Parts: sequence; C-alpha cells; structure tokens
Amino acid sequence: MANTTTRIPGTTKAAIAGFFRDETRAENAIEELRASGFAEDEIGVATPHHEGSVGKFWDRLTNRFGKQEHTEPASDLEYSLQESGIPEQQARYFNSELGRGGVLVTVHAGPERATKVLSILQQNGADVGTASEELQARPHTSPAQSGQRIQLLGEILRVHKERVSRGEVRLRKEVVTEKQSIEVPTVREELVVERVPGTGREATGAHIGSGEQEVRVPLSEERVHVEKKPVVNEEVHVGKRQVQDTKRVSDEVRHEELRTDTQGNVDKEVIPKTRKTA
Repeated sequence: MANTTTRIPGTTKAAIAGFFRDETRAENAIEELRASGFAEDEIGVATPHHEGSVGKFWDRLTNRFGKQEHTEPASDLEYSLQESGIPEQQARYFNSELGRGGVLVTVHAGPERATKVLSILQQNGADVGTASEELQARPHTSPAQSGQRIQLLGEILRVHKERVSRGEVRLRKEVVTEKQSIEVPTVREELVVERVPGTGREATGAHIGSGEQEVRVPLSEERVHVEKKPVVNEEVHVGKRQVQDTKRVSDEVRHEELRTDTQGNVDKEVIPKTRKTA
C-alpha cells in the first residue's frame, strides 16, 4: 500500500480503532457515533488510496458528515495511529489490513466513553484489533506447537439496523356543516292611539263632516340580514422528529468446546487458555 486517504484528527484523548471490510457498516458506525454525541473532530477515517468505489465512499462521507480527505504515505498513517495512542502492534496490524482494502475508523474518547465506542464499533462488525493482540500475547514456545490444531468456533450476535417504513399519516381538510344561532336585538315601531275625553266646550267654526277624515302613520322596523365570511380558526404545523429508543434483541448462539476421549493407558495434559487481564 503506497498511500492512504485519511481524515484522522489529532487530540489529547487516546484513540480506539475499528477496521471494517464493508463500507456501508463503516458509514452506519460513524452515524451511530455522531448520534451518541461524538463530534466530527473526534472521529477519524482512513481508506486505501484508490479511485472508483473508494472515491464514491469519500463523496458520501463528505455529503453526510462533512468529512474532507487528504492523502499521506502508509508509513505516516501507522505513525499517526501510534501518536493517537494505539499500540504499535495494533497500528501495524491495521495498516497491514488496510492495504487489502476496507475502512479504518478511529475515535478519540476518554476512558469514561471507551466502552460505548467499542460497543458501537463491534455491533457494526468492526475488527477492533483483537487479532493483533492475540498474536502479540501468544507464547513463543508451546509443547503442542508442532502438533495438530483444532479450532473451537463460537457464534456471536452481530446487530445491524435498517430503516423501514412504519406507516404513513395523511392530513387533509374536511368541511363540516353545523347550525349556528345568534340572537340579534332589533327595534320596530308600533302605533299608539291615545283617546282623551273632550272638555265639552263649543267648537267654534267647525262643522260635522268637515276637516281631515284620514291620518296615515308610517311604521318601521329593523330587518336582520346574514352574510358569511371565512376566517382563520387555527393553524396546524406538520413536521417529524427523531425519538431515541432502545430495543432488546436476543437469539440463541452456539459455541464449540473441547472434549477428549482416551483409550488405554494414555497420559494427557491440557493447558488452560490464557485470559487477558485489564
């Protein structure tokens, strides 16, 4: 591997690295790290410097996370990993694996968040360097080194997430007719006829049948007219929000254990496996 394309920021916090052979899983891990509160300058990415699919991968990173690429020699990458706090054996291992393709994601986190980082990387299928640690911890001499080997396999749960549709909400307007009554005060005129008894005095100059025989009194009233106008009763704002949730998944896993069957007078010695201590 002559060159690598990297974006590994420097920081005083120790780095944790995970190697992905699948670019999509690397993108998912970066998205989960950002959702967990890790800033852009705490997340680093390195890939082999090739055109084609790797170039498209960096284009997607730039569009989704704003990450820009730069090129440096592979030896500088190994040095950068060691400067970030990654052990020399792991840095050499990751640099070697990266030469065959894949994506290396580094995260600068303090001790209080290291467990969270390892969980996110491993759940998305990352190799966090355990192969190099096992190689380093392996004893140089062993009584069974020249003999045959049996690999004991075990299953582990890998969690992958995909976004699926959970339904659709349609909002529309519907006209509802209802009857509304309003009491409106109105004024109308009524005829008032008041009859006052006469005084009995003589009507001078007046004759029966003379004078006006008819009086007209116009009467009026207020009439109510109804008109309808549309007004804004309320506004409905429609949007979406992200809700963080935790779902528990479980399944049965299998693993292989060593069993020994002897026939005859056979001496055997079983060397227990070495456990790593913190």
